[in-house]
Amino acid sequence: MIQAKDTRFRNSLLFVLLFQACLLLLPAKGTVEHGPFDLQVHTATSNILVVTFSDGFQPERLPVDPLETERADWQVNAQPPLAVHHAVRTIDELPKQKDGTYPIETGYSIYLDIGEPLVNGDTYDISGPFGSITLLFNDRNILNESLKVNQVGYHPQSAVRYANLGVYLGSGGPVKLELPLEYRVLRFVDKQPVHTGAAEYRGDDTLVDPKVVSSGEHVYRLDLSAVPAGGPYVVQVPGWGISHPFEISSEAIGTIASTALRGLYHQRCGIALEAPWTVYTRDAGHTQVALTRTPWVNSPSITVPKDMPMVPMSGGHHDAGDFDRRKYHTIVPILLMGYLEAFPENFSDGQARIPESGNGLPDFLDEALWAIRGWENLQISDSSDPHYGGIMGGTETKGHPEYGVVDAATDDRPYGTWEVDTEITAFGAGMMAHAARLLSGYEAWEARARQLYGKALLAWSLLERMDSTEEATAHHMYAALQLYLASLQFGDTASAEAFHTLFKRSSTVLLVEDGTWPHQYRPGNIMATVQTVHFSSYLVTTLPTDTNLAGQLAQIVFDQAEKGGYMGFDMESAMYPQGATKSYGWGAATAQGRYADVHVFAYRLTGDAQLRERQFAILSQYADYALGLNPLGVSYITGLGAVQPKSPLHLDSWTSRQRGLGPVPGILVYGPTAERSGASYQRVVSDKLYPRWDDLPTQRRWTDGWSLVNNNEFTIWETMVWNIGLYGVLDTPRVNGKEVVSP
Repeated sequence: MIQAKDTRFRNSLLFVLLFQACLLLLPAKGTVEHGPFDLQVHTATSNILVVTFSDGFQPERLPVDPLETERADWQVNAQPPLAVHHAVRTIDELPKQKDGTYPIETGYSIYLDIGEPLVNGDTYDISGPFGSITLLFNDRNILNESLKVNQVGYHPQSAVRYANLGVYLGSGGPVKLELPLEYRVLRFVDKQPVHTGAAEYRGDDTLVDPKVVSSGEHVYRLDLSAVPAGGPYVVQVPGWGISHPFEISSEAIGTIASTALRGLYHQRCGIALEAPWTVYTRDAGHTQVALTRTPWVNSPSITVPKDMPMVPMSGGHHDAGDFDRRKYHTIVPILLMGYLEAFPENFSDGQARIPESGNGLPDFLDEALWAIRGWENLQISDSSDPHYGGIMGGTETKGHPEYGVVDAATDDRPYGTWEVDTEITAFGAGMMAHAARLLSGYEAWEARARQLYGKALLAWSLLERMDSTEEATAHHMYAALQLYLASLQFGDTASAEAFHTLFKRSSTVLLVEDGTWPHQYRPGNIMATVQTVHFSSYLVTTLPTDTNLAGQLAQIVFDQAEKGGYMGFDMESAMYPQGATKSYGWGAATAQGRYADVHVFAYRLTGDAQLRERQFAILSQYADYALGLNPLGVSYITGLGAVQPKSPLHLDSWTSRQRGLGPVPGILVYGPTAERSGASYQRVVSDKLYPRWDDLPTQRRWTDGWSLVNNNEFTIWETMVWNIGLYGVLDTPRVNGKEVVSP
């Protein structure tokens, strides 16, 4: 399989190179005549030009405040526009300076309504306080910001594909359009049409309310379902301009999936990132830890006593922009293994081109094993220790590393460990048993499988000594399930029966009887302790199960999928495929994998062909949002799409940017959030927005800049792993060159 997957990786790499070449041709920018600012121009509608420029980190260079410019300050072909509207969004941010300031590059958009349709072949001379620019208008070349697409690629087997058209003019607000309105899909290279259609009005989504997840637009849908596989394509509205380019191809999906998974690889802790596996190289960091066994506190911080011995440490992944390993990370290997087990055809060796590629195991499993390795190294191995077999709750240090000063390789602060944690010990027992079971299918990995199974039993024995293993919690349920299945697989039928009894009891309380908060199943809500992957193995295994219980659990999944999970999101009536209806913050805007999760398993479990098609279409739509099919037209994943975050809160990315590489690929930032932080270091960025934060629709409350933590940080457990799972499921296998939707 490694050879086949290497071919796919090379195809994905070729796709990226070709796609980047396409992006060099977009958009049409006009010709700068004079002035100190790099003016560019694109369109918003058939009669509205958008002039953009930045202050280049030097706001004092601006001759006037751009927000105060009026009709008399601008001219198009020597005539003032009918109206002028403004918008401001930050573009970049430098590290905090010694004087305590945060240098910010601010971008400005000036909307000029010329009062009549733009004409192909006509020249438009635009001038204002910040310089002049000449545009030769061609609606097959100029970018139109109101057209929103998945900027990488749509799934060729999805029955539902579309672009959105929504006009929002900053201070000028939304615009409702007159129908009919024609659109076309053009081949990007030669601009020849392959499809023509009429825009469909989806509805008024203009309400501004922090409790309503709105786009601020009158939303129009442009159906792409009849466009043949291939590309790159662009969507064109005659007289308006074109979208960013996109593919409809399996290669594009493969690129998305591998980039996302490699993002997790780039977060590995305790190992050097080296060529040829990545150009984002760095030395190993955090290779030692002090076994402080500090009690957990709500404001996590560990002070390591001076001269305390350090022991070797590796495994796990950095949490986010900082470098701790936390108990929340247990979902990472559990989800990776749960999805691999449910869709084994989708995952194979060489898929992500990581150091383990070629070892005979799917890269998805290799990344899960690296996560598990961290917990293995935190397991108490001294048989004289009263907590023998228990697993410490992660690693931490005092304070946070400073952006722009250190990265993962140069952070030399001492890290300590949290005390043994029974929840993590239970999850650790489950994930080790789960991994042992998956590894046992590979002859060369049998010894490693049995080693992990032994460690799982050791962790469980600690729970039996100090914890109530019969308590109905997600961690006990998951551990009992995986130990039941592993015990059967390794021939320990006596232990298996006891574990099965515990699983049946806890799953009945938590799922069939619905538990009590937070010990409930609310798919899409990561604060609910029960997630689908905590019990999904019972629904996909070929080993013996209680048929009645398995049927009940499967029906719960189907029922939750039908009602749109915790969020109650209805994709059929949605304006944008974003999934959130409340609690809009900390990744709720971009981690569509959270909301897709229940549909992943409904798709996997159903035998109804129509339901399968509908669930697959829902998954495909969820995948589109964070890749550019959103109101701002931003791909919130670094390394993917035409418009990406430039300044994520990721210390290694600042280092890579200084090397001319840009941010590390595969980071999924939090994105928009309803509420604004009052912290001064965040306000220096969010205060730049115009319209002001509270005047913006919720899906537009994002701007670039690392110190705006609520927008531009991320975590491996809140954002990244959920979309990694979603993209992995969509990276369907190919047989004889044809896409095959997983059975």
